[in-house]
Amino acid sequence: MIDAHTHLFFNEFKDDFKNVVDRAREAGIQYLINVGTNDDTSLQAIELAQQYDFMYATVGVHPNEANNVKPHALVQFGEWLEEEPKVVAVGEIGLDYYRNTVPHAVQRETLIQFFGIAERHKRPIVLHIRDAYEDTIKILRDYFQPPIRGMAHCFSGTPDHMEELVQLGLYVSFAGPVTYPKNDTLREAARRCPVTRILVETDAPYLPPQSLRGKRNEPSYVLETARQIASLKGMSEEAFGKQMVENARHLFGF
Repeated sequence: MIDAHTHLFFNEFKDDFKNVVDRAREAGIQYLINVGTNDDTSLQAIELAQQYDFMYATVGVHPNEANNVKPHALVQFGEWLEEEPKVVAVGEIGLDYYRNTVPHAVQRETLIQFFGIAERHKRPIVLHIRDAYEDTIKILRDYFQPPIRGMAHCFSGTPDHMEELVQLGLYVSFAGPVTYPKNDTLREAARRCPVTRILVETDAPYLPPQSLRGKRNEPSYVLETARQIASLKGMSEEAFGKQMVENARHLFGF
């Protein structure tokens, strides 16, 4: 199994980090991708990847921090992509119209800047999309020639959004919300998504699966999410897990 998107560098893990890592390994997590949200956390993700063989890193700026991107930081991201072999993607980047803490135009401008960085360094993208699927898909169509190498993390759109993203070449990653009782639309998107285009994640420490709601999320909990989608697909957990690892290897190149 894989946790395709997590944040183990956050303070929520500082008191029991080693135990969290041990539980992930015991749960069969073969690969874990720590996803940067700004220049500081991107460096922390890199440092973890350097310490643990099964961890990889991405570097990027979350759309809710797009106001704070400085030119020297953009240069630094490029240097990391060039010099750090365990940096496997640009992200998380994207659009977030839910919190509206950053003007939409600034988010879009920053997103396009990172598209350029990903193209120059030949890395996939990790997209954060919240209440902004139509605008994100339009920008992707305007900027890229499909197939686009990347993934839409913590998918929260409709089955139609999923199909548009897959048609563009992207992988679609599902997190804990696919297990929530009221999320029938999200489960339908997972059911309809080609299994060769699915990834699973925790987005830890956020969004634990249904049986653990109210608790801090962690990589070992990805198994409940995987179990839910495997059931929707009529697959064994083992077969589904092997497919997730194959998908991640294909996308991220490790």
